[in-house]
Amino acid sequence: ERQEITREDIQTEPIRPQGQQQKPEEMEDFSSKEEASSLSEGHIKVSENETSEKVITDSGEDYLWYIWNTFSIISMIRFFKKYLRKNSQMKQGEARTSFSGTCIAGEVSLPDSDTLQSFHSKCVQASSNKKWREDEFLEGFATQMVETMRAICDRNGGMVIGDCQMLDACDIIVPITPPEPYSFQYLLRNNHVSDLQLDIPICGQIKVVENKKIQNGCPCQSYDADDDMVCLLHCENDKVKTKATDVCDGMLCLKNTPFLSKSQVTRWFQSTIKQAWALISYKYEFDLSIRNVDAPGALVVRFRSGKKVSFSVNPVVKLNTAAHFYITPCSPNNLDTFWTLSLTIYEDQLLEGLSKRLPLNSCHSQTLEIAHFLHKRQTALSGISALKDFHFKTALMHLLLTKDPSQWKPNDVAWRLRDLLDFMERSLEKKLLHHVLIGNPLTKNIIQLPAEFTQAKPVNLFHPLVVHDCICRNALMHFQEMLRNTHMLILLSSPHAPNNLWFERENI
Repeated sequence: ERQEITREDIQTEPIRPQGQQQKPEEMEDFSSKEEASSLSEGHIKVSENETSEKVITDSGEDYLWYIWNTFSIISMIRFFKKYLRKNSQMKQGEARTSFSGTCIAGEVSLPDSDTLQSFHSKCVQASSNKKWREDEFLEGFATQMVETMRAICDRNGGMVIGDCQMLDACDIIVPITPPEPYSFQYLLRNNHVSDLQLDIPICGQIKVVENKKIQNGCPCQSYDADDDMVCLLHCENDKVKTKATDVCDGMLCLKNTPFLSKSQVTRWFQSTIKQAWALISYKYEFDLSIRNVDAPGALVVRFRSGKKVSFSVNPVVKLNTAAHFYITPCSPNNLDTFWTLSLTIYEDQLLEGLSKRLPLNSCHSQTLEIAHFLHKRQTALSGISALKDFHFKTALMHLLLTKDPSQWKPNDVAWRLRDLLDFMERSLEKKLLHHVLIGNPLTKNIIQLPAEFTQAKPVNLFHPLVVHDCICRNALMHFQEMLRNTHMLILLSSPHAPNNLWFERENI
């Protein structure tokens, strides 16, 4: 039986999907026209069949449309989650690369201890023996040069030059003091005191003072008194009392201050070197020249054979017998009166004290010398960086203070070298390497230090890396390259390697 479609059935027809829906106004208009036109029953029945089929089709499309939209939304959510996760991993990877790169010190390919010991004896020690021969030459030459400089200064009434002292390979220091009645006073500072000393870990200002006698009315203390005068009123053991007063614009001081100027000392020292060389050059068959005008005594000897030997003769101001102030080249103008403090002699004493605790023929010296050797080779390949030999030396002393002495046996050199590289890597990542002596309570039972060092706050030797991003990136890249090239550098430095001559030609 056929069933007629009433007005109520048309009004309750299911809503078509978007794009096929009719507005309510259109539905009302359609109903009105249907009544007015008095369509035949046959026409209505045909329309009923078409409408029923269309309703079924539209219902299926509506269901698929909702499924598709739901699936699309879920897919978009999963896509964004994956994208955000991947982006986060990439940022973490970039951050990791900016600090330690793709090379981890603990994963560096190192030879075994036997191979490293053989490498040390055949390459590192051989290089050291060659350096010792150069040191013997430099020590004799520097001694005569300093004696000539001293004679020039005595004749001109300038600064008094003391005996030279060789601290390290090609590093010679020359103490200077003002003539009587002048002397130096020291003001110690560090990089925690002021933002001015950002690049100088431990420094101080050197003040020139005049020691004036305190007059008590006795003629023997007058300025015009004869040196041969004998005073019967005072005992020979009585010390003459003096009072130190600042000398503004004194000898080699910064203008309008009593503080010793590094730039003026540099110019004076270089001028004295030139005068001394002009007097003794006829004795030698080589040329001497200044290789860095910003450093007071950075010199290079050029032999007729073409060989070159670079070394430094630096003026220093002694704080005591084991500590001195020295000049760092390329220092900013606002730091012209701030001298860097060296505790090298104290550090050597600490290293000697620590070595007495270690087993016989311990591997600590081999470990440090191999690290220095690798660093030197990498410097020859990629240039200098903020990472220096004394940073490796400091890291080694930290390890010696914290590790059990039994772990430094001769056959442990591979493990200890890996520990040293790992310690340096973590220090570079943190931009933190504490000075081993300043404010370190672990050293008090090994070495006697002045109270101003033991009671001071710890000093970060990597402070310049904190301040200057470019210096930090350069040091990190240098160390990462050294880690990646460690195995290659050892192989190329082997006496049996064909490229070993390349290193010799470059005078590394």
